[in-house]
Amino acid sequence: MNGTSFFTAYSRLGRLREIVQVLFRYGFGYLVDQLDLKELLSPFDRARKVAEEEAPSRGVRLRRALEDLGPTFVKLGQLLSTRPDLLPPDMVSELAKLQDRVPPFPFADVRQVVAAELGQELDEVFASFDPEPVGSASLGQVHRAALPDGRRVVVKVQRPGVARIIRTDLLVLADLARLADRRTPWGRIYSFSDMVEEFSRSLNEELDYTAEARHAERLAAAFRDDPDVHIPSIHWEFTTTRLLTQEYLAGIKLEEHAALQAAGYSLPRLAEKLTRAMLKQILEAGYFHADPHPGNIVVLPGEVIGFLDFGLVGYLSRERKETFLRLILAVHRHQTDVLVQGLKELGAATVPLQESELRRDIELLLDKYYGLPLARIHLGQAIRELMDVAFRHHLRLPADFTLLAKTLLTLEGVITGLNPKLSLLQIMEPIARNYLRERLAPRHLLASAGERLGEYITLAEDLPRLLKNLLEQATGGELKLSWELPELEASLRRLDRISNRLSFSMVLLAFSIIMASLILGSAIIGPAAGARSLLWRLPILELGFLTAGIMVGWLIWAIFRSGRI
Repeated sequence: MNGTSFFTAYSRLGRLREIVQVLFRYGFGYLVDQLDLKELLSPFDRARKVAEEEAPSRGVRLRRALEDLGPTFVKLGQLLSTRPDLLPPDMVSELAKLQDRVPPFPFADVRQVVAAELGQELDEVFASFDPEPVGSASLGQVHRAALPDGRRVVVKVQRPGVARIIRTDLLVLADLARLADRRTPWGRIYSFSDMVEEFSRSLNEELDYTAEARHAERLAAAFRDDPDVHIPSIHWEFTTTRLLTQEYLAGIKLEEHAALQAAGYSLPRLAEKLTRAMLKQILEAGYFHADPHPGNIVVLPGEVIGFLDFGLVGYLSRERKETFLRLILAVHRHQTDVLVQGLKELGAATVPLQESELRRDIELLLDKYYGLPLARIHLGQAIRELMDVAFRHHLRLPADFTLLAKTLLTLEGVITGLNPKLSLLQIMEPIARNYLRERLAPRHLLASAGERLGEYITLAEDLPRLLKNLLEQATGGELKLSWELPELEASLRRLDRISNRLSFSMVLLAFSIIMASLILGSAIIGPAAGARSLLWRLPILELGFLTAGIMVGWLIWAIFRSGRI
């Protein structure tokens, strides 16, 4: 092991110990036990007062633990707050409160990052650069600046050393996920390793500011001909993986309602423009801004909607889009079968699915909305409740769908603040209906068939070869079939316990018969004859009754221990 590898391994072990200590301190010692990591706790750690006494809510304790563990775990908590299919509602609502706000780092560090990334001193690149950041987060902070030609820009500078910290944390999370998959009951239902891999991919992309720049340009292309939406342009000559320079949008933040009204802007009109802009991203582009909270939206002159911060975006394939729209219409139309089928298409069942129970829960959900006008149905809440149903039935939904659900929930809260009478579902329902109708139009069907024609031709060409290989393997004895019954091992263990008890009961019965025979024999032979035999002089009856009592007691104890009588 070289010096770098040793340092990495040592850092991972130290970080793992810190994570275990924090989990234990906040009352999650049972997780430490399940992961078999108790040896990382010192006697001092075990003696410390558990935070459970101060905050009995497990959601609050989890949020505080993640905050103590730093930026990687805050980001993890924010991701988990979008996954009601994985966590119970009390934890999801508490994790939604996580704030990614930390004190800014010194301006001297900003200068060093700019010089390292651009190969020039900050004063040589920018005509002016405000040393006070306008915003600071765990990954970086944002400064106002001006280019030599006078154009105003904002510059996002990555926090020094944060990438190394996050990559160490991601390695430790991967280790913990593998342990959880092997050692915990939930690990056998959900693949934590897959989740951490997905989270790592997302966070590494967020560390690369060129990815955020590409997101902005892709959304800008979608709104190139839309006068009501503006996406800031990227200055690529001053943008790197740790530095992002983009156009400064001089507007009023959407959260500043009083300032918007003072400027003569109509809040209801802004709500409708924002809604249509988001639906255009979701339903037309299939690529959307996934964090549309008011701080990330400004209003420019002419009531133009300007979007900021493209670190978190969502993708929606055509198939996912159609499934989502069918679910939306099914909620309004009270179509249980469509919702059941849609959840089955979206979700990966981690345990055998009880479809009758799933259908019953969906019918109970739809009864809440039966007969209600569209204006009174809150789309975000309906989607959240649908995801709660998925959680109860261990249906793991795809990350892009859960991100879409969180985006719509945020959007609905924003537009309700601007115009309480505006219904997101009321706007979306005719759009969804027209979209699905268009998908069935002859020209779309022909276009879809044309797209898949190449796949069909390739399949037709490959089919004879594939069949030939299959037959050759079968005739040569090389064909192997594997099958697996997930519940087989548990069933065999139960059968083994049952057979052991049956065998024990038979032995006990045989012993009882022998004892009864001895009692009858002693009564028939009589004490005089028995005295002449060594066998009859032993305390057989007393020993027999003692042994029988012990065996019966053990059997009763085993039955009660199993919890089944």
